[in-house]
Amino acid sequence: MWTKMTFAALFMAAGCAVMAGSGPYFDSYTHHMEVGEWELEIGADAVQTIEGSWEYGQQIEMEHGFNEHWAGSLYVVGGRTGDNQWELDGYKVEARFRPWTRNFFFIPTFYLEYEQFHHEELYRDSVEGNAEHEEASRTTEHEAEARLIFSQDFDWGNVVLNIVGERSLDGGRTAIGYTAGFFIKGPSSGIAGAADFDPDQDGDSHVLFGAEAFGGLGQEGDLGPQSHLQEDYIQPFLALPLSKRVVLKSAVAVGLTRPSENRFRLIFVVRLGKV
Repeated sequence: MWTKMTFAALFMAAGCAVMAGSGPYFDSYTHHMEVGEWELEIGADAVQTIEGSWEYGQQIEMEHGFNEHWAGSLYVVGGRTGDNQWELDGYKVEARFRPWTRNFFFIPTFYLEYEQFHHEELYRDSVEGNAEHEEASRTTEHEAEARLIFSQDFDWGNVVLNIVGERSLDGGRTAIGYTAGFFIKGPSSGIAGAADFDPDQDGDSHVLFGAEAFGGLGQEGDLGPQSHLQEDYIQPFLALPLSKRVVLKSAVAVGLTRPSENRFRLIFVVRLGKV
């Protein structure tokens, strides 16, 4: 099943306009679009649940920069629960639009995503609304997610803020969340690399480190902080170039509220070049 879905994902991605828009971040998207480049990301989360058991989520993503304004992506998401059963959670297709290319924080990039899930996600790239730790046997759900992406580069790194809204296409209220973060340029790796990992544009990738905060802000008709209902995290991270085409990203997401789960996270970024 996993093999069939992986090949299906790669085939579908070939027909999409996609981009590498997260750089060293895990949950936040930036304004970056690497035109003409294909990129593969393979990510894994080790999740310590609020009950103390461990679960494991995975995500495979194919990205491609179509031009300076339009982008999209396709993900296949799965995981292993505490009873050691591997399950395909679902897939996501996204599109992004950057109307202006100037590097100003107040100029937003727009993001729209369609999600289809058969089980609760174990791998997380956002948190919205109030926490709902549901049983994995729920029926298939169809959801839409939208983001306003604010991002700006500096000589020393980047600052980013995403406002996230998610709504079930089968009915229900809109859930709201946020991600925010920064990264700082570390020492040069001496390896030529992608612009996402070369903030000073001197032609080589850098070690990048920083932190993100992400969580829920409530839902339509019930907005506002409620620590007993909402997940909130602080997440330090490190991006380490391993070669011209491979970058390893690692992070620890520390839960700050009662419904939050601690997460240990790894992502391999593989630049496939211009295919």
